Amino acid sequence: MKKSILITIIFLSANLAIEAQLKFGADLYSRYIWRGINLGGDSPSLQPGLSYTTGGLCVGFWGAYSYPTDGFTYSENDIYASYSLTVENKGSFTVIATDYYLPSSHIPLGHYEKNGGAHVIEAGLSYSGPQTFPLSLAGYYNLHNDVDNSVYLQIGYPFEIDDAVLSLSLGFVPGKSTYYLTEKAAIINASVTASKPIVVTEKFTVPINVSYTVNPNQDISYLTFGAGFTF
Repeated sequence: MKKSILITIIFLSANLAIEAQLKFGADLYSRYIWRGINLGGDSPSLQPGLSYTTGGLCVGFWGAYSYPTDGFTYSENDIYASYSLTVENKGSFTVIATDYYLPSSHIPLGHYEKNGGAHVIEAGLSYSGPQTFPLSLAGYYNLHNDVDNSVYLQIGYPFEIDDAVLSLSLGFVPGKSTYYLTEKAAIINASVTASKPIVVTEKFTVPINVSYTVNPNQDISYLTFGAGFTF
């Protein structure tokens, strides 16, 4: 744990660079809504990403930077490593570990204390069904720097309509969680997202999406637009 996680992920990134597929780019969202929670205030969010993938293993860096309209600038800088395994006609399984770090908290990067440190470490497991029944299931558990060791569970299902995809998602927290702003078990994320790629050239497309998200626990809804630029 602690600093060894950061060092290990960076080491894997460097050693996989020769044989891995490099991807980098950024998404632009009208608001940063994460698992039904507004993290960026009333501001657009630029979300850059950089990853290496080889086989089922992926190691990457991801961030979110909001442009302030209310005097507060939210920033996030994460490191993650995942491994996916596809079973023919059964779907795919993915395990993931994510190190969440918020520069806007003004806690130094090297502080890995259990309570009040700069990092929250999360472990996750997800399943995506085959094309014949593309149901998705996911569960995430905070194993470091969360006094509640919060759990988040989500189920989703996509539909193809014309040349777009319409995805339904429902996210649930099974108990009290300061991290997810709940006092007890609650649904915090009920969303519908429409997405499609816009073809610019033969080699370049821009995926766009619009999401309507309801957080019943906070009694609030959001309508957001996003566009991605990946190379």
